[in-house]
Amino acid sequence: MDDFPENDIAEMQVLFICTGNTCRSPLAQYCFEQLSGGRFRSVSAGLYAFDGEAMSRNSLAVLEENGINAASFRSQSVTFDLVRSSTLILTMCDSHRRELLMRYPQAAEKCALLRHFSGGGDVPDPFGQSLAVYRETFAEIKSALEKWMEFFNNKFEDEPSEKKGKVNERDH
Repeated sequence: MDDFPENDIAEMQVLFICTGNTCRSPLAQYCFEQLSGGRFRSVSAGLYAFDGEAMSRNSLAVLEENGINAASFRSQSVTFDLVRSSTLILTMCDSHRRELLMRYPQAAEKCALLRHFSGGGDVPDPFGQSLAVYRETFAEIKSALEKWMEFFNNKFEDEPSEKKGKVNERDH
């Protein structure tokens, strides 16, 4: 990610992509918002999502266990406007990345795997599995996002103090 776009921290929007936008990508979106303290805008979408679907019951449960209320979440399909307006696009799987780039080749410079800094590889889909599997998926997503927070802290550490802020401040 050496060629990461030069943006002010307040202008950043991260787009999380998975298949149906009811499990992994909303878990990532809400976890990212919690980890970043709201310093970045984030959104999620699915390559094959049906617009307006609720998040999976187990995803909601895992988020609630982590102090995150996502009851108002509704799924959406990835669109050109979402891709265009995002600074960084993180996919759950390499197959998602490849599909996204087939649809939107202009996104190549800002698209990466969520696990880019965590050894690469896919985040397994927990769809239809037990709450325990969703907890494991959330833990994997959170671990990967913590690596991205380290990247952002390093990326933006040279900003003037009025723009700067530690992106990984947590109250817990």
